[in-house]
Amino acid sequence: MTLAEIRNHYGSLDLVVIGYTLFTEGGDWRSIYLYFRDAQQRGQRVKMIDGKRSDGTKQLMAAGLLAPRVLVNGLNSLLHWPCLWLCLLRSDVYVYLHETAYALDQMERRHPIRSRLIRRVLRKNPLLCVSRQAEQLYEERFRNRRTQVVYECTRLAQLDAFAGDKLHILMTGTLDERKGVKLFSEVAELAAARFPQAQFHWCGASASETPLFRSTRVCWHGWQPTVQPFLERSEIFFLSSVDDPCPLAALEALAAGKKCVVYRRTGIAELIEGIPGCAIYEDYTPAAALAALETAAGTPLDQARVQAAVLGRTSPTNFAVNLETELGIIPHQNQ
Repeated sequence: MTLAEIRNHYGSLDLVVIGYTLFTEGGDWRSIYLYFRDAQQRGQRVKMIDGKRSDGTKQLMAAGLLAPRVLVNGLNSLLHWPCLWLCLLRSDVYVYLHETAYALDQMERRHPIRSRLIRRVLRKNPLLCVSRQAEQLYEERFRNRRTQVVYECTRLAQLDAFAGDKLHILMTGTLDERKGVKLFSEVAELAAARFPQAQFHWCGASASETPLFRSTRVCWHGWQPTVQPFLERSEIFFLSSVDDPCPLAALEALAAGKKCVVYRRTGIAELIEGIPGCAIYEDYTPAAALAALETAAGTPLDQARVQAAVLGRTSPTNFAVNLETELGIIPHQNQ
């Protein structure tokens, strides 16, 4: 982008969120990420910067200079110098804190020098708090009166669309061209006449600014913290990806006892080949995909074959054996 384009891009944003713990085992990123995805769906101009990415610092600097509103997520972000300097230079940057007194004390023990600077930030910058209890802690410890309780958030799975006697067909993944949003939509449109009992669902958020055809005959559920409730209520997992080496979502569907329909040029096809109840479409066309869905719908799933041909071969134990054998690692047994 040119300098003018960068200035226009960041200057026109409603909010920039900066985080360093995205998609880690902890949960401090989940609420703000859920907000981010929902805000995108509502048409808000929001941007999320993952500070760990190679271009994270460059984006952070641009946001610090040009974005009207910036929110930093979590105490961990302040332990990274680029983010800490941003907050020191801009007293209007919001800090969304999730930490207890224990975490604050631990930070001061481990990072005594940085902690002095972080305390300055937590004393002067506006703080967003996850509870009244947390707000009271920050007010007392940092003498900060620019606090506001926003809590955490979660999303209850909206499963009304799974009511009735429909055959529910699910896809999960980001909404982009490679994942097959267009094909999925075209199959749903074609099925309206040929396969009316089918109801199509997609769990996932957009990853592209390019408009994609999204059929009104699909229930678009957006990003979900977990897709398990949706998977449990579905009969068929329809992988619409044009290429995918070995999608975990399909393996998880098979592990949940669901039928799978996939394109021949995806890695999962070699695992489900010949299993009754699953189907492979050879041509990447709506007609071929719908025919495969109809075949799978009319055939009971052979769970024993799934277990032997797929789940046994892709179990953590078998994965460890394959990996360690290739690497020459001698297995150790716990005593």
